[in-house]
Amino acid sequence: MVAGCLAKEPEAIQKPACKAPIHGQFWPQAANTDVTAARKLAQCGALEICTRTAFRYKWQPVTVNVRQLGKTPQEPTPACAAIMEEFGGKDR
Repeated sequence: MVAGCLAKEPEAIQKPACKAPIHGQFWPQAANTDVTAARKLAQCGALEICTRTAFRYKWQPVTVNVRQLGKTPQEPTPACAAIMEEFGGKDR
């Protein structure tokens, strides 16, 4: 019975590891093929790109929403929360 309950829960979309094969790609994946999704996610500060630093690869935010600044970052607006959920946005 427990296995049946676990099977009904939706799988969480996990961000892939930022490595050489996906260097230059966006997260969430929808932004790689959908310009509208990329724009909406960037406006909310939820768009990240796989970049290379001197010694390793890492996910970097493309933009930052003003609500994320300051000592105590605020929760995203309901509109941004809906966009992030729709496209599998941030896992923060």
